[in-house]
Amino acid sequence: MTDPTALRADAERNRQRILDAACELFARSGLDVPLEEVAKRAGVGIATLYRRFPTRQELTAAAFVRTISTYLEVVDRAVREKDPWRGVVDLVEGLCALQAADAGLRDLLATSFPETDETDELVRTAQERVDALLDRAKEAGMLRRDVVSEDVVLIVLGNSEVVARTHERIPGAWRRYAALMLEAFRARPDAVPLPEPPDPEALRQTLKR
Repeated sequence: MTDPTALRADAERNRQRILDAACELFARSGLDVPLEEVAKRAGVGIATLYRRFPTRQELTAAAFVRTISTYLEVVDRAVREKDPWRGVVDLVEGLCALQAADAGLRDLLATSFPETDETDELVRTAQERVDALLDRAKEAGMLRRDVVSEDVVLIVLGNSEVVARTHERIPGAWRRYAALMLEAFRARPDAVPLPEPPDPEALRQTLKR
């Protein structure tokens, strides 16, 4: 008679192998890696992959939860910075650096995060901390008043394209892009008002597509 405990342990080992392979391949090549390639790297059949993760979205969400710690570390490090402008710099440069180093995170930061209860809570927490950092920088007179957190999303959205197009021949191009964006964020008495920011929900739905 087959031992149910052994079956569950084997299933969990397969799940972890698939996750390991997905995280590795996503980091190297982005989120559009064929699932057959993930299964091959994990040493399992494609049917086994689909039993553990019936959709690409579920696999992406599981990989996201495993790697989100690096994203949250950037946010937390920026928030802990006593100088609020230095915190904004650390936030923008840190997120752009993540995109340059990890193709999977590059794609995730420039799209909507996979929607699960766990990822929703992680993203909500990060969003609250970013908003608090921006408010502190505004109160200190360092960040222009019309900057909103959606502008950070626009920065990483643009940086995704910069990194994708330049990483092979000009791997440091993202640094200049980040510096240019930060200069646009800096408070100045002669600053021209920005156009209306994108509606948060409309931006989220746009990224989902």
